[in-house]
Amino acid sequence: MSHADDLRVAAKSLWAHRFRSALSLLSIAIGAFAIVLMSSLAESGFQTLRRGIEELGGARLLLVVPKKPVRAQGKEQAYDTRLTRLDHEVVFADVPYIQEHCRYTTLQDKSVIGDSGLSVRADLVAADSRFFDFFSMPLRAGRRFDALDDAEHAPVCLVGKQVASGLWQGGAVGRWLTIGGIRCHVIGELAERPRFGISLGFDWLKLVVMPAQTAADYLPEVERGGLIVARTDDAAHNDIVKRIINARLEQRHHGIDDFSLLDFAGVLHSFYAIFNVMQLLVGCIAGLALVVGGIGVMNMMLVSVSERVREIGIRKALGASPRQIRAQFLTEAALLSGVGGVLGSGLGALCALLASALIVHLLESWIGLLSWPAVAAALLTAIGTGISFGWVPAKRASALSPVEAMRR
Repeated sequence: MSHADDLRVAAKSLWAHRFRSALSLLSIAIGAFAIVLMSSLAESGFQTLRRGIEELGGARLLLVVPKKPVRAQGKEQAYDTRLTRLDHEVVFADVPYIQEHCRYTTLQDKSVIGDSGLSVRADLVAADSRFFDFFSMPLRAGRRFDALDDAEHAPVCLVGKQVASGLWQGGAVGRWLTIGGIRCHVIGELAERPRFGISLGFDWLKLVVMPAQTAADYLPEVERGGLIVARTDDAAHNDIVKRIINARLEQRHHGIDDFSLLDFAGVLHSFYAIFNVMQLLVGCIAGLALVVGGIGVMNMMLVSVSERVREIGIRKALGASPRQIRAQFLTEAALLSGVGGVLGSGLGALCALLASALIVHLLESWIGLLSWPAVAAALLTAIGTGISFGWVPAKRASALSPVEAMRR
């Protein structure tokens, strides 16, 4: 028999037992559906997170944070061990390969009371005037504070979208609020710029930003908890920049290692590697449904062999070889699992696109993707699973003796 004849006979046999075939097909389709849907959503989340990180600088980011010193512990009381504003200005004055840098302090979950009488919770950020450019934070209305506002300890601030909408109905610019005991004039409202899964100590929509020196007049922890972020022009220059910053800070802090340098290049490399492993695990877990489907295919094919013993005997008596008998049953298993794989992959792709459209409606920064490698993997795995689990029934059918088969 030709391959076309095998397919025709296989389709006829499966159609003759429609209900049983549909159940086995459904089990394969569910496995393929799970692989495509879960892999696509995982890939979408990963690419959304990755884009947000890259917008901030990605592997080019360096972070300098204060920490408890390990060396020269007896000296830390004799010197100012904070990352001060002067540290920032002196150390970063002429460091090569740095594009941008800023210093800020976060004081999370503060009560904010507006002149409207309403109150909300927000993150207070005390920063220098470079903060907005560094984090690409556009304005919705008003203006940013500048270096002069910071130097003059001006009681001004900018608010995030959720703070503005929670305190006032007609816009935030020109209003007054009190946060952490500081009363300030709202001179700007930040545009909505959420970054999925990324937090650098504050909520991107629920924050109040004021000049660092203004906040330091009322809150001493602003100076003690300050940290510095920098962005290099190329991740390849991170090591050079780190050596320069480390040497200068150690000199200014008299050899006390009360700071840490965090290089995002290494952090992101490890993170991406872990995410790839997690994505593979997600696919494997979803693929367990295909194994269950394969067991269903094997069970169905074994039943089919037992029901068609006489047919097998007649075909062998007419000259069919064991190889032809085996090919016939493998074709049935492959056809069943292939159709299930196509249906499941198609439905999984459709649901992934619909889910992404819904998420984009709720979270504009979401990148909706369909993982074509997952679609291909689901199809190939479905067909491979069907053939693998169909091998035992096919081999059993091909091994039947024609005389015994016709007698039964």
